[in-house]
Amino acid sequence: MGQEGESRVKTANGFSVAPERDADWLRASWRETVRSVLITEQRAFSANVLSVLAIAAAVLFLANPEAYVLPLIMRVLALVGAHMSYNHLRRQIDTGRSLEPALRILSIMLFFGGMSWAYLLLPSLAQPLNEPLRLLIAAGTITGVGLIVTMTAPLREQTFAFMIGFLLTLFVALYLYAGDALLPYAIGTTALVIGVSMFAFATAQQRSVSADMLVENRRLNEDLADALAQAEFLAKHDPLTGLYNRRALFEYGLVDGQTQDIAHLLLVDLDHFKNINDTYGHDMGDKALIEASKLMRDALRAYGEGYHFAARLGGEEFCVFLDEPDAERALVFAEDLREGLAMLHEVIGLPSGATSASIGMGPHDRGSTIDESLRRADAAMYDAKTEGRNRVRQVDR
Repeated sequence: MGQEGESRVKTANGFSVAPERDADWLRASWRETVRSVLITEQRAFSANVLSVLAIAAAVLFLANPEAYVLPLIMRVLALVGAHMSYNHLRRQIDTGRSLEPALRILSIMLFFGGMSWAYLLLPSLAQPLNEPLRLLIAAGTITGVGLIVTMTAPLREQTFAFMIGFLLTLFVALYLYAGDALLPYAIGTTALVIGVSMFAFATAQQRSVSADMLVENRRLNEDLADALAQAEFLAKHDPLTGLYNRRALFEYGLVDGQTQDIAHLLLVDLDHFKNINDTYGHDMGDKALIEASKLMRDALRAYGEGYHFAARLGGEEFCVFLDEPDAERALVFAEDLREGLAMLHEVIGLPSGATSASIGMGPHDRGSTIDESLRRADAAMYDAKTEGRNRVRQVDR
């Protein structure tokens, strides 16, 4: 594709964009481009209807209005058919479905629409100087063709279908009926169509760029929202384990959600954690912390209703908040947690006895500060350590 700084890739609408735009980006940009065409068509539909009515009214003042009856009927049918196709495409884009089938239908309807405009133009080309009103009708028809080409230009295939339908019908009719006027009519009409098309495609390029910028701004907003959410998460959570961190416990008032008058606080310290790091490496130490955190989180989730949470205070030290007023039930939970942590070596692939935890447990009154409760639990945990580790010790007030 050439040098990196110069390479380009093609979008579905034929315009080139920088290679850093991934497939999702290109798809979203293309859909926004299509959406812009749909918005324009919806706003212009009433004007298209009025233009047909204006031409029909003008025809009444001509000497042979019957020559315009079939072209006007064909134009009305093409207008309704195209509008229905646009509505179908609008539903597809609103529901996130594939646009290709709807775009193929639109190509057919626009081809028919181009034919209807050419058919409407033909009676005005017959002796236009005899009735100047014919010139006005012809000018209105050419203007209508130009507006449609400008409106649909971002959809290149559909625009080409419209132009082919218009030019093919016009040239065939001129060849059959125009005689000596064929060449000037053909040259003049072709020049007008080329001029309008050049302007329309130049405008379409800007609309494609605008759609790309819209997608870029949307992604920047999404990235910013993700970054803010990540920053908010990291402000309250430990990045390694995903548990709440020390700051969340002390600064964000986690315990304020307590529902019982008395809860219980567990201070959990992994035994011989330094030995795991020194012997098996810090990666194994991180794995032990992660798996221990999962064990605490799963145990709290299985405990049932209540405001329970776990937090990593730092290193290998954790705090488990159990919204449970019954000391005996809280003690059973603590013992089950200790047994689970003692078996953690099987999960992370260490020898038997490599993992265990000392747990201190104490009560926490609703509305009181966390500091005193943690101090009591810490004292109980220290007792568990000094008594040989891998045990739970409970302290009252």
